[in-house]
Amino acid sequence: MGPFAPRCCALALLCAVVVLAAVLVRAESLTVTRDVTMSDASFDDYTMMLDLSSSSADVVTVQLINSQVSGSGLTVKNARGSSPSSARLSMNMAITTVAQSVITLSGVMPANSDIRIVATTGSLAPAQSLFDFSGLALDSNATVMVENTAVTWPKDSINTGSIVLISAGSNAVGIKSTAALFVLNATAINGASVVSIDTQSSFPITKGAALTVDYGRCERCSSALVSINVPLVVDASSLFRVANCKVVSASNGLLTSAGSITVSDKSAYVIHDSAVESGALFSFPTGLEDASEVYPFAVSGGSTVSFLNLKGSSTGVAAGQSVPNALEQSNVIGGGCVINDKELRVASEYRSHGLSVETVVDSQGASSGTCANAKCIPGNTKPGATVSGTEPCTCQCSSTKHHPPFCTSVVDPMQNYDPNVWCAVPNCITCDRLDPSNRCTECDTGYSLTNDYQCKATTTTTKAPTCTAPYCSVCAAGSGSVCSSCRPPYTLSNGVCVANTNVAAGAHTAALAAAVCVVAAFYAL
Repeated sequence: MGPFAPRCCALALLCAVVVLAAVLVRAESLTVTRDVTMSDASFDDYTMMLDLSSSSADVVTVQLINSQVSGSGLTVKNARGSSPSSARLSMNMAITTVAQSVITLSGVMPANSDIRIVATTGSLAPAQSLFDFSGLALDSNATVMVENTAVTWPKDSINTGSIVLISAGSNAVGIKSTAALFVLNATAINGASVVSIDTQSSFPITKGAALTVDYGRCERCSSALVSINVPLVVDASSLFRVANCKVVSASNGLLTSAGSITVSDKSAYVIHDSAVESGALFSFPTGLEDASEVYPFAVSGGSTVSFLNLKGSSTGVAAGQSVPNALEQSNVIGGGCVINDKELRVASEYRSHGLSVETVVDSQGASSGTCANAKCIPGNTKPGATVSGTEPCTCQCSSTKHHPPFCTSVVDPMQNYDPNVWCAVPNCITCDRLDPSNRCTECDTGYSLTNDYQCKATTTTTKAPTCTAPYCSVCAAGSGSVCSSCRPPYTLSNGVCVANTNVAAGAHTAALAAAVCVVAAFYAL
C-alpha cells in the first residue's frame, strides 16, 4: 500500500487541477433577443450575441452595471446571418472595470442601435487596447458612445494600446447613413493614443455620419491623441471632429493622419479648442513611394475645413507643404490659433505655417461681420447670419432633422454639454450627461450603482467593537469575541486562540492527506 498511496494522491491532485482549469477556460455566451439587465457581473471570455430579428419588441434594452472584465474579455457582436429587424437596441454599460483585458465590439452593429459605454476604467498590458472595434461597421442610425473613460498602461514600457482601436475585420468598416461614433471625455495615460484607426483600407464617414473625439487627454502617449493610419473619407454632409483635447508630457501631437484625406459634398472636418504641451499639433506623413510627396488632402463640393483656437509650438506641417493641398469650391477657416506663443491673425500667417487658410474668423466666429459657419456641416446649415452684439456665432440648422451645435444628422453629445455640470444625485461623482438630476454613472467610494442609476451604500460606518477574545491581537471584522489573528505562541482555531501544539497540527494534516488519498484511490479503481 506504501507505493500506491503517493500515486493515488498525485492522481487526485492532477484531477483537481484539470477540473479547475476546465472551469477557468469555460467560455460563456448569451444571445440577446429580449431585455437583459446584469449587475455586478464578471466577464471572462464572454460573448453577447445580438439577435434582434428574433425579438417582437419595439425596443430591446440591455443594461450592464458595475461589471468586471478580465482574462479573455467581453465581446459584443451581431448574430451572424441575422435578418434586419424593426426592433431598436438600447444598450448601456455603466461603471465597468477592466483588468488587463478588452471589450470588443465586432462587425456590423444592428441598425437603429444606441450603445452607450459610460464610466469605464482600465489598467492594461502594453499591447492591449481597451475597446477593440474590429471590423466595426455602423450603419442606418447606429450610434456608439464611449464616455468618461480612464485607462492606464505601465510606466516606462513600450505601449502600443489605445482606448479605442478600430481595426480590420471580416467585413467592410466605416460609419454611414446617419450613424456615429462619439468618444467623449477619455484619458489615456502612458498609452499610444485615445483613438487609433488602422483598418488596412480607407475609413469612410459618409451619408450624414459622424466621428468625433471631444475632451480627450493624452498623458505621456507614444503616438498622437488621434492616430489615423489609413485614408480617411468624409463626405455627403458628414462630420469629423477633434475638439477640446489636450496632449501633455509628450510631443507626438494632437492628430496624425498617414494617408489621403478627402472631404467632399458639403461635409466638415473641424479641429478646435485643443492644445499640445510641447511639440507639433499635427503630423501628415509623406507618401510611402515618394518621400517628398505628401498624401492628398482634398476638399471639394462646398465643404469646410476649420482650424480654430489651437495651441502648440508648431503646426507640424513640413516647409513647402500645405494642408489641405487641394481646394475646390470649399473653404478653409482659421481663427484664434497660437503657434510658438504667437497668435496667427491673418491668412498669410496661417499659410506660413502650412495651413491653407482662406478665411480668418474673430473670437465670435465671424469674418467681416458675418458668421462664417466654421463649426457647421455645410449641407445641413443655413447661410451665416450677420453677427449680433458680442454673442458667438452658432449654426442655424436648415431642418429640424439636424441637431445643434454642428447641425449633425445624429444627436450630438456636445448639445448643451457642460463638463462641469453640478451633479444632483446623492453620493454620485459623475451624473449622466443626459439626465444629471436623476441618473448617476459613477458613485462615490463606499457606494454602488443600482439598476435605476442611484447610489447605494456598500459599507457601514459603525464603530468596531472592542476585541476581548483571550490571547487575540486582532478580532474578526464586526466582532469583539471572534479572533482573526492570535498573539504568539497561540494558534487560531475556529476563531479561538489555543496553545500551539505540533501534534494537533500533524494530526490535522494527516487527516486531510488521508481524505485526499481515499478519494484518489476510489477513482483509481
